[in-house]
Amino acid sequence: MLKTIVDVGGLVVLAASVLALTWQTKISNDIAGASVLSNAMASDRDVDRVMLQYPGLRAYFYDDKPCPSRGRERERVLVLTGMYADVLEAGLMSTRRVRASESYEDWRSYSHFVLAHSPTMRAFVREHPDWWPCLAELS
Repeated sequence: MLKTIVDVGGLVVLAASVLALTWQTKISNDIAGASVLSNAMASDRDVDRVMLQYPGLRAYFYDDKPCPSRGRERERVLVLTGMYADVLEAGLMSTRRVRASESYEDWRSYSHFVLAHSPTMRAFVREHPDWWPCLAELS
C-alpha cells in the first residue's frame, strides 16, 4: 500500500513538473517574441528618424520615386536604402524564427510594400540577394 502511495505521489510530482515546464516554456517564448518585435520596431524607428530629418527621402521608399542620378540626395537615398534593407531583413528573419512574435506576416507585407514602391530598394536587393535573402525571396 505504501509503495502504491509513493508511486502515485511520484507520478503527481512528475505531472506537475511537466506542466510547470510547459508553462515556463510558453512564457519564455512569449518574452522572446516580444523582444524580437521590440528590436525590429526600434530599428524601423531609426529609419523613420532619418526620413523625418530629411522629409524628401520618404518618397524614394513609398512613392515609386527613382533614385537621383547624382548629388547629396543620391548619397542619402543609397545609404538609407542599405539601412532600411537591413532593418527589413532583420525583421523578417527574427519574426520568422521566433513565431511567438506573431508578426512574420506583418513584416512580410510591410517589406513587400516597400519593395513594390521603391525602385532603389528593388535594385539593391536584386543586385545583392545574398546580403538580404529574405527580401530577395519577396522581390
